[in-house]
Amino acid sequence: MRHGQADNNVNRILVGRHIESHLTEQGRKQVEYAAKDLKNVQIDRVVVSPVIRAVETAEIICKEVGTGYEIDERLYEIELGKLVGMNFDEVVSKYGNLFLKFYDEHDPALESFGVEPFTSVKKRVKSLLEEAAEKHVDRNILCVTHLDPIKAAISTILELNPEALYRWHIRNASMTILRQDDGLYSLSGVNVMSMHRYVHE
Repeated sequence: MRHGQADNNVNRILVGRHIESHLTEQGRKQVEYAAKDLKNVQIDRVVVSPVIRAVETAEIICKEVGTGYEIDERLYEIELGKLVGMNFDEVVSKYGNLFLKFYDEHDPALESFGVEPFTSVKKRVKSLLEEAAEKHVDRNILCVTHLDPIKAAISTILELNPEALYRWHIRNASMTILRQDDGLYSLSGVNVMSMHRYVHE
């Protein structure tokens, strides 16, 4: 699950890992809707990014489903380096679409800003998926994280070019559902949410 809508999403500010950005009121409602849906599913384990907007999301979910959560740094937001605190649109206007280049694996401009490479995100997310496949067979694990770790999980299953990955928007408080059979993952759902959200958001 991606965290619910946070202040940085509304203001289009790149906060990365280190600037606190809390859930908005709408973000809390998004997560509450998701939590009600999850009550119908056996959730055996919840692992969460250390970033506050993900933690706040997990707290709402866990209160509803009656479980605790664990922090896992492999679910961290990407490191944005010198781009932290900048406005998304201003970055694009000044430097071009660096966010498309991000999915190109290695880009000198991004490296100069200290942005974590997408290959690094994929490596840590793949590690988590492999651990789950090995140690948690036949269990349902909920990972609460961010846009790019979710795209990294998708890209370990599907061979998507950078343009496709860039265009694939993951909605706040939506679920990306991966199914694991015999150590292999398949993609069962993307942007899974309560039906009314598809109409009203």
